[in-house]
Amino acid sequence: MKLKKAPFTRRTRKNLFLTFLLLLTLPLFLFTLLQEKSFDFRNRAFNEIEVSEENPCVITFPNVNPYSLEINKTFRVQVDTLSSSIGIKSISINDNMGNILLSKEYSDNPKEVAESFLFTPTAAVAYSITGQMTDSSGQTYSCVISSPYSVQGIRAITSNTKPVFKSTPKSSKPSQNIQVGTTYEYTIQAEDIDRDMINYAYSFTTNQTWLKSTVIDDGSGGRLTIKLKGSTDKPGSYLANIFIHDGYSQHLSSQSWVISVSPEGNDSPVITIIEPVTAMLIEEDTSLSISWEATDSNEIIRYEIYISSNPVNENTWISVDKNISPSRTAYSIDLEDIPDGTYRVIVKAVDNQTPPGIGIDISNEIIIARKEAEETPDDQVLLPEPQIINVSPTSSDTVNNTTPTIKGSLVSSEETSINRDSIQMKLDNVDITQKIKINEISQSEYTVIYIPEDPLEDGIHKVYISLEDSQGENAQKEWTFTIGEEEDSESFNIFGLEIPKRTLYIVVGGIGIILLAIIIPILIVKIWKGDSQSSLQENPILPKTIPSGSEIPTNIQETEVENLVKRENFEAPEPEISFDQKPVAEQQLSYDNNEVFEAPEPEILQTPKAQTPTTTPLEPEQDLNSLYNQIKEIEGNNGNNNSPS
Repeated sequence: MKLKKAPFTRRTRKNLFLTFLLLLTLPLFLFTLLQEKSFDFRNRAFNEIEVSEENPCVITFPNVNPYSLEINKTFRVQVDTLSSSIGIKSISINDNMGNILLSKEYSDNPKEVAESFLFTPTAAVAYSITGQMTDSSGQTYSCVISSPYSVQGIRAITSNTKPVFKSTPKSSKPSQNIQVGTTYEYTIQAEDIDRDMINYAYSFTTNQTWLKSTVIDDGSGGRLTIKLKGSTDKPGSYLANIFIHDGYSQHLSSQSWVISVSPEGNDSPVITIIEPVTAMLIEEDTSLSISWEATDSNEIIRYEIYISSNPVNENTWISVDKNISPSRTAYSIDLEDIPDGTYRVIVKAVDNQTPPGIGIDISNEIIIARKEAEETPDDQVLLPEPQIINVSPTSSDTVNNTTPTIKGSLVSSEETSINRDSIQMKLDNVDITQKIKINEISQSEYTVIYIPEDPLEDGIHKVYISLEDSQGENAQKEWTFTIGEEEDSESFNIFGLEIPKRTLYIVVGGIGIILLAIIIPILIVKIWKGDSQSSLQENPILPKTIPSGSEIPTNIQETEVENLVKRENFEAPEPEISFDQKPVAEQQLSYDNNEVFEAPEPEILQTPKAQTPTTTPLEPEQDLNSLYNQIKEIEGNNGNNNSPS
């Protein structure tokens, strides 16, 4: 019987298509699962564009991440142009809304021009800032956006979140109060959920270097981790401070804490400010209430109170009262003569030891804002100390270019300017100050840029930048970056093409999964089909199945049995018949031969008891043949009896 194939329906086609689509997406799924990093393009190789003859007009955002700009905030944008042979005639910059952001002409045809303008995104969309530079010959060049990411563009989002600390000084080990010779340890951790660069300025008590800092995560990618560890044999109260921000003026956070080191066998006063317990914003009040508690195994002889914008630098301490009775634990600070700004209150306890033991504690932030703030760009972060921010490339960047652009933004402390002659830059401990390009954004902000003339070797390179502002405050920053792959290469070279090992493994694994997904169903079908066929073998003894609706012939049994006999050449044995079982014809013959015949006594026939056969039962074919022969013999005897005498 021939089986009909199932029709190939539209639903079948759809299911088949979806199955193959799923199989083809398996490698992509595995890639996502195995990657330690996401598909965010900001993880790609560092390749920032800088002004050159190849790119004579470059647009940059010097202080903020251009791909997470908060809407309705104002940012400074810088344009650098270069025409070393002919000179620059004009610059024009527009946004994708048709607004003119910058338009300027130059009559003296300068060879280099650095301009800046303000940009305020108003919708959470991707923006396109385009422009052109025209040289004195009338030839125009397109302006390109320089980004620390591989995608050269900008994007605005609804809200940008400030970086936050994930650790507190209270988690210091063993605590903030230790004795001389005890190792102090604290790991600063901060995170920015927008993955903006976390800029930081860390400082410790002036002229004290026993607390060493190790940068684990340098702030790139929105993660900052700095491990502080050290010990000292000099008792005292040591101050530490760190500022963090992501380039937004309102996204400044800080931690200030005290490490109290007591002499062996004695201790220094331990003081704790209990009010205010959180940061405060003062917009109208002219006074601030503060309270504290203190303990000491010796006698505390007085308290001192100061207010400062940078507690680590004692030169910034404003004295409030230096002789407060030891019986007092509360004070009201007059803020009338304190200018607006961000401050912290410092309470000092002095005991009767020789030399005296000193305990210090620092309050949370006190923000004084009684006057309306002047309108300033939202990417201008002012600190009480100079800072070096937005350095690149960072330790987390993958640098394949052997002549990378090395840069950083320099910002002076509040109400000061940068001493341009104090700027210094080193690469691998070699002074390159004379080779760097310095762009002035304002008197308090500069950017420094260096592009190596010769290719750098693969491996780790160290960068150092320092500056001094008009108040004599210094800032230094040192970081490292790596060029090229590590010795244990993570890629295969196939026909001159570098393919990462992880990618190749994923592709091969995906192809293997696809092949298995195709082959396994086929094998299952074949195995199932083979099992079903073997279970439906024909029984040679039974007649073939007659289809329903067909007429059954009357001689079907005779024909089948005869065929069996002919096929097997089977000879049935002669049946053994007892006298009682002799047919009537044989009994009559004996009578005719004058044999004395005595009629047997009539007996009541009893059904013989069934006995267990001792012989092997006949096979079905033999049993049928025996029965068939007996039927034939009976029919023959009946024929003889019916014939005439």
